[in-house]
Amino acid sequence: MNKNNIIIVSLLLVFSAALLVGCTGLNNPSPAANNANGLYVPATVGTDRVIIGNPDSISLSGNTTQNLKKFNSVVELQSFLAQESLNSQSNTFRATGAANGAMQDIAAPMAKSESGATSGAGASATDYSQTNVQVAGVDEADFVKNDDRYIYMITDNKLLIVDALDAKNADIISTTPFSDNTADYANYLNARELFVNKDKLVLFVEGNQKAYYFNKYDITPQQTYRQETFIFTYDISDRKNPKLLDKSSVSGSYFSSRMIGDYVYVITQEGISDYLYVNQPVIMNGAKTIMPDIYYFDNPDQNYQFNTIASLDLKDNSIVDSKTFMLGYSNTLMVSENNIYIAYQKHNNWCFGWWRCTGYDVDQKTRFYDVVVPLLQGDIKSDISSIINTQLSDDEKWTKMTEALSTFYSKLENDQTLQDQYQPMFDKIQAALDEYDAKKALEDQKTVIQKIAISDGHIDYKSKGEVVGVLLNQYSMDEYNTDLRVATTVNTWYSNKNLNYNNVYVLNDNMNIIGSAENLAENESIYSTRFIGDKLYMVTFQRIDPFFVIDLSDPTNPKVLGELKIPGYSQYLHPYNANFIIGVGKDTGQNQWGGISPKGLRITLFDVTDFNNPKEVDHYDIGESGSDSPVLYDPKAFLFSQTKGFIVLPVSEITQKTPINQYNYHTTVWHGAYVFNVTEQGFSLMGKVKHSSMTTDYYNWWDQASVSRSLYMDNNLYTISQKYIKINDLNDKLAELNTIDLPSSNSGYAGPIYNGPIVPMASAGSSDSAPMVK
Repeated sequence: MNKNNIIIVSLLLVFSAALLVGCTGLNNPSPAANNANGLYVPATVGTDRVIIGNPDSISLSGNTTQNLKKFNSVVELQSFLAQESLNSQSNTFRATGAANGAMQDIAAPMAKSESGATSGAGASATDYSQTNVQVAGVDEADFVKNDDRYIYMITDNKLLIVDALDAKNADIISTTPFSDNTADYANYLNARELFVNKDKLVLFVEGNQKAYYFNKYDITPQQTYRQETFIFTYDISDRKNPKLLDKSSVSGSYFSSRMIGDYVYVITQEGISDYLYVNQPVIMNGAKTIMPDIYYFDNPDQNYQFNTIASLDLKDNSIVDSKTFMLGYSNTLMVSENNIYIAYQKHNNWCFGWWRCTGYDVDQKTRFYDVVVPLLQGDIKSDISSIINTQLSDDEKWTKMTEALSTFYSKLENDQTLQDQYQPMFDKIQAALDEYDAKKALEDQKTVIQKIAISDGHIDYKSKGEVVGVLLNQYSMDEYNTDLRVATTVNTWYSNKNLNYNNVYVLNDNMNIIGSAENLAENESIYSTRFIGDKLYMVTFQRIDPFFVIDLSDPTNPKVLGELKIPGYSQYLHPYNANFIIGVGKDTGQNQWGGISPKGLRITLFDVTDFNNPKEVDHYDIGESGSDSPVLYDPKAFLFSQTKGFIVLPVSEITQKTPINQYNYHTTVWHGAYVFNVTEQGFSLMGKVKHSSMTTDYYNWWDQASVSRSLYMDNNLYTISQKYIKINDLNDKLAELNTIDLPSSNSGYAGPIYNGPIVPMASAGSSDSAPMVK
């Protein structure tokens, strides 16, 4: 008998017992009492505050059906949150979005679009780019938009319109600021993103609005602030003089938005920081006040937030529909032409403090009674079973079980024959506990996906689905025909073991799983995915880059067709055509400690003509380790034209590192854009457009001249930073045609939400372009 096994299992059992005893009172808080008027008063609420509601309508944490439910009043909502607070032994719910009264940027999901917006007047380009979005026909807002003549952008917290087609005479023709101290907006406004629809421009701006609450028996309201997303609609038929047509607002911080035809869908998030003072979501459409219905799913969570969806009809600037969904921390959103999908993690047991979790005592009791007890043998089985069958309390039973187990292990310690006799039992118990813990770990790794139908501005909840694993980003989901395809990563620990692999699921119109491929790329995680037709292209990474081709033509039987293993990894995948895929990511190499570290940027061309045998056609490396591109975090920064045969990659390139000492370097950083010709044979460098160059001792080196977007009109290439718009000739080796200086306060970063390096500002260097030949 292996004595170590006995000790391990013994400690495991005793540890379970300690948790059972220590957590006995966790799910039995003092009962809520009714006050003299029969109103529901949570036991944890002080005497100066009271919550009114019906406790019978409350869904308890233990019931996690994920079914859609609707609050009939704010009072019922408060009662629900109060009960959840009691269940969690916490008096306050922390906001998962920005806290009330605070300004905070929430990174919008990554984004491809061909909205076909036109300037409607004057000379116009015959060929021009549009925002790179995920789903054709579903435009995604951005801080830069363009049509066939004009560029519309947010910089320095102002809306700029640039007459850009005539490169040599291109210039800013209108500037609209958004800082406002009027009573309407209470304080500073922060412009976020915009849409252009023919002669209308829709701008999303964050600000704060005043809100009020009353302490119990206090006639004087107490003032606070809540985050608000303002929707400004402009008439831009005269680009030199935009006119405000309408202003609406949706409570909560701006999260994301989509435009389908003439309908705009905006999603805001508002954290619930205190269940005692819950702000009802409010939408203002001109002078009209709308109070959207609030729906929720009985998924207990440490944090809650409101996710409000509102639709705007640009034909008359009216709010068509609105609904609020109360979820936990939700940050993955995918929108097709017909549906919005909101995804969040399912939480069955969630912890407060480091030593105990809600429901943990119940789970450990189940673990012991259902897994361990049936596998016990001999006298210890008889002893434990007889104790269980008594009428004693749980604590009393466990006290007696502890005595029986202690006696049992004392006999084993010095009796090799008994150790050998019970060794198979311990092996079975350990295997069963591992299996149980693995299943629980996977259950807590589940993602819930809520499906909300949209049509001509109308918003209707449809269904929900669950998959095992965590989503990387919005590109991890894709709607095809009426199915939803999903790619997830499982990465969790149980019993000192690590589960790390990847799954692909297909869910039907009712959000039921109809096909799956699981346990892919063990000990690796998804770095990028791209669904194209009935295929999924997926990159996972740990030490090398497996590039997978997965067949989804039979949605009930997803299967891996081919796999290519190469150094490095791709964080963004983009179709070149039906047979070739472009990957943008990093090269990798072995470091001094024997591990794998990222090196410079790398673009790769994959040939998938033979799905069973994908090949690397070509790759191109840029810069030393630390070189970066916003494309890695935000696909809207990627520009590709198949008709023109080129791609543009914004780059912050580390060109030189000079050691200062053992740990620090003087780092020279080049900010600009690489322009490549691309064919089925590979890449050739057309040239580079430089916005700045700098030397810094900082590890992070973002600069106001860092390029974040690019676009083209006919043969003019426009690269855009917060400092310049550079215009270069695509037909003349990127010869510089013009540079437009953009307004800059140098007071901070205003513009796109960038998830890459954020550092102190640095002055821009030389602004000349630098054509190069490979």
